[in-house]
Amino acid sequence: MKNNTKKLLCILLAIAAAVCVIFACFMLTKHKQTDSASSAAASVSQFGSVADFDYEAFDYSDGLDENGYWSGIKALDYVTLPEDFGSIALKENDLTPTEDELQQQVDNLLNQYTSSQPVTGRAAQSGDVANIDYTGTVDGVAFTGGTATGYDLTLGSGSFIDGFEDQIIGHNVGDTFDVTVTFPDGYGDSTDAEGNTITLSGKEAVFSVTLNSISESVTPELTDEWVDSNFGISDDLHTVDQLRSYFNDALYATNYENAIVDYLMSNSTFKELPSEITSYYIRMFLNYYNQYATAYGMDLNAFAQTQGYTDADAMLAASDAYFEHLAKQDLILQAVAETKSLAPTQEELDDANSTYADTYGENRAHLNALQSCVLDWLEENSTVA
Repeated sequence: MKNNTKKLLCILLAIAAAVCVIFACFMLTKHKQTDSASSAAASVSQFGSVADFDYEAFDYSDGLDENGYWSGIKALDYVTLPEDFGSIALKENDLTPTEDELQQQVDNLLNQYTSSQPVTGRAAQSGDVANIDYTGTVDGVAFTGGTATGYDLTLGSGSFIDGFEDQIIGHNVGDTFDVTVTFPDGYGDSTDAEGNTITLSGKEAVFSVTLNSISESVTPELTDEWVDSNFGISDDLHTVDQLRSYFNDALYATNYENAIVDYLMSNSTFKELPSEITSYYIRMFLNYYNQYATAYGMDLNAFAQTQGYTDADAMLAASDAYFEHLAKQDLILQAVAETKSLAPTQEELDDANSTYADTYGENRAHLNALQSCVLDWLEENSTVA
């Protein structure tokens, strides 16, 4: 799909790019335990341990040349494309968006335009956003991460430790009260003001909470007037029907692209993947989560524990299939480019540079342009029936 800078598409891309929940408070985030996390906690990544990767100094253009190719790697040495890669046959029914998919896009868009409305004259209830100050102690000692001022907490979201949000419900603005909770077994340690270790696992904690204000989110009603006022000028969309048609076209294009990639992934054969590519995506993954950990005063192991893993190695192991998928996809698209001598135009390179180069570097921008060029060629030479 060709690049598009319209306002609505930018909003959709922003939604799609939201791949991680930002943790506003590590110490009060619910410690999740799932079957998949427990399984991952006992495994080791096939690619090695976290200590094997230099992720803190990660650069998005590492290992890529100026043409957007993986430096020193010929993709055709690692992947054999299906004979019909240049004439893939797709089914119309597999590409056409469902009504549920369209409605999900509409709902996502409306959620981006929710407004906050102050609540007065009643106590806090589930669904409200409570603005609170809190200070937590264990055995009478305050611990790092247990204090915040002016924090917005959606009651009923389950984002804090079990029981915390329930004890705010029923209180009025201006109330100061105690919230008593118990940290789950296996929860990571904290420290006191002097740096001494504070054990939280299985411990009862008391939080002094002040309820500063209550608000609720109001979602706009989808009308022709609302569409016109928000997207009439930027996207030439003026009615609800036009908006839904826009989403239908965008989803169809996405489904088309995904169907082609899925076909190639299922029908190509691979030799052992180049470690340069899998290591690249592992370093990207670790760098990404390490930034969040650092922002909230954690190391990567502590962050992994907030996600239900024993440590960062277990979190890494749970994503092995993800790294393999990304490496195989890159090899497939580069192999098509090698076979058909495909390359983006200068205009496409310039557009990619203006969009991505400042953040991801010029070589990564050129990889994006190359892959877009290849996907366009694959779509143009495919058939739909």
